[in-house]
Order: sequence, then C-alpha cells, then structure tokens
Amino acid sequence: CILALYDASVACDAGAIAALRDELDQRAELGPLWASGRALFRTDATRAVAGSFNDWSTTAVVTAPLCGSDLILGVGTVATGYHQYKLYDPATSSWTLDPHDPAFAYDDFTGNPDGRNSVLATPDSGRGYTVTFGETCSTTLGNCREVTAYLPAGYDALDAKDRRYPVLFMHDGQNLWSDHGCCFGHTGWELDAALDTEIGEGRVAPVIVIGAASTTSRNTEYGLDRTAAAAFMAFQIDELQPKVLAKVRWDAQPVGIGGSSLGGLTAMDLALAYPETYAAAVALSGAFWPGREDVDALRDRIPTYGKQPVAIYLDHGGNVAANSDGAADSVEVRDELMALGWSRSDSPSCTASPNTVCYHSEPGATHDELAWKARTWRFLRYLYPR
Repeated sequence: CILALYDASVACDAGAIAALRDELDQRAELGPLWASGRALFRTDATRAVAGSFNDWSTTAVVTAPLCGSDLILGVGTVATGYHQYKLYDPATSSWTLDPHDPAFAYDDFTGNPDGRNSVLATPDSGRGYTVTFGETCSTTLGNCREVTAYLPAGYDALDAKDRRYPVLFMHDGQNLWSDHGCCFGHTGWELDAALDTEIGEGRVAPVIVIGAASTTSRNTEYGLDRTAAAAFMAFQIDELQPKVLAKVRWDAQPVGIGGSSLGGLTAMDLALAYPETYAAAVALSGAFWPGREDVDALRDRIPTYGKQPVAIYLDHGGNVAANSDGAADSVEVRDELMALGWSRSDSPSCTASPNTVCYHSEPGATHDELAWKARTWRFLRYLYPR
C-alpha cells in the first residue's frame, strides 16, 4: 500500500504526498519498507543506499526530495533475501548506518568503523534478524546497557502482523549474536544463526530472544554482591522487561530467562524468586559458588524457594571431580531441585515441562562462548519445541 502511495506521489499530487507522509511517519523507526521486489528508503538528507542487493553501488539507489518536499525518499529493486547495507554521503565520502533502521548485523570488514551494517530482511527471506532497542538506563544501578533482540523470520509479514511470540531474555546480551570479534576471540554465541537453523528446519517454534548487555558492574550485579544483585533483579523485573516487552509482539505469557556462568546464576535466582514472571530458566556452566562462605549462595536458598512451576535447563562442561566449569556445583544444584520435586531428564530427550530439569554434561568442555555456542540448540529444542 505504501509503495502504491509512493507511485501516486511521484506525479506530485499533494493529497497523495500528504497521505504518504502520514503512513511513513507512523513507521518512522522501522527501517526500509519492502514489497514485491521493491524497497522504499527514507533518509534525513540525500544519500546513496548501497548494499548486497545492488553490489554496494553508490549510484543505483539515491534518495532525493519528493516533488520538492522535505520527504527524502528512494525506491530500488531488492530481491527476496537477507541484505546488509549502509548509507553513503557522496559529499564527504562517508558511510553510516541507517539511523532509522533498528535491524543490524555485525561486520568483519576492517574498514567498517561501526563494526555493523544495517539490515533489510524481506518477510519471505526465511531468516530472522537482530535489532537494537537502544539503551535502557537505571538510576538505581547508575548505568545504562544496550538491549538487542532476535526477531524470527516472517515477523514483518503482512499475514503475521497479529501473531504474538514467546520471549526468552538472556544476560550478557553483547555476547549472544554473530559477532566474530567479541568474547576474547571466541566469537559470540551466534544464537541468531542457531535460531534461523532450528526454526527453519522445524525443530524449534518461532521465538523472540532479547539480550541486555552486561556492564562493568557485571560481577556484582550478577551475584558476587547480594545488595547489588537484589538491585539488579529489581531492575530486570520492574524496569527493563516491561520497557522492552512493549516494543515486541509478546504473547503475554511468562517469559524465559537465561545466561552462562554468573549469568546462569542470576537467571536461576530470578526464575525461582519470581515464578509468576518466568516460565523457564537456562543456566549454562552456572557459577553457583558465590556466597557459599556466608551461607548465602543460591544453593542455600533453593530449599527456601521450594518447588516452583519453572522448566529448567542446566548444563556444564569440565569435570565433576575437579569442579572445572562448575561441574560439581551444577550437579549439586540439579540434585537439590530434584529433591524438591523436579524430575531429571537428559538432553536431547527432554520434554518441555515446568516439572523437569533438563540436564546435560559435556565432559571437558571449556568455560567460554565457543563452548556455550555449541550447546544453544539443546535449550532451544527443550523450551520451544515445534
């Protein structure tokens, strides 16, 4: 409909231009609009739109004022698919991300100072994409963190506009996606790629995954200091989640929460403390040791939480005898949960249930993103089966 309005507007009909402006203003921060092999781009100034859909040409699609108005638009041919692009300013020979497109992909090209490109994934591409929701700040914690998310394939399709999705929140959000330069050289979890594969091959149902980055206060917020951890948990529940859930088509059901290491610790703590908010907890190589010397570890609080209707995924690498990768700690937590009424099942044979601990041991696996990336499919298939 909007591209049809554009076609009518190029004849400089004032009514059509006004109608087009109204429609575009309602979608101002959603990025380019695509239908039937064409895409419409809106920019703040005249720019070339160069991307994988036009061999990164700086002349193929150039935005310009429409009929002398302040609507600066360009339309180009864009085939079905997942496309990266940037805006090019010929006056300064500079490249920038599209500031009105939240979708992005990490870029390994050393000449890209942003480390990211903007993304246009057509609704029929069969691929999901990551978006940024900017920063969420907390006056109580005194810091801000970027929030990013994965939206599944077809999220923008017209026939899916009323569809709502389950949501999984993950800690250490900056480490989750296909960023090959992050995480001490281990790359990110590439969770977006795993989701595309698992959803595309019919093993996992479409799900929205939201990641909030950790800050320089990560260790205390994620559990090394109980006062800081309590403040972080309140921020997660009362501020971050309501703000972000309002930006996506959430199914209004209790969400999942997950993480690795200390992120797994705080995910488990949140889910057991707030079972009305969380349907599931995911802890990969959970760091369950903090507080034990003060009898304030999660392992000491689990009995006080009691049996809750929460599906739990728990795994580790390492070696139980040496407690490498927190193996012995994870086994202790698993057994405590079983003593309270959860049943143990071993991945990949787990069936999603609020009464099940889905457990996996990967002997010798190390404590890093490369190891966690290799195990993401396990909790995805457990919690969100097709």
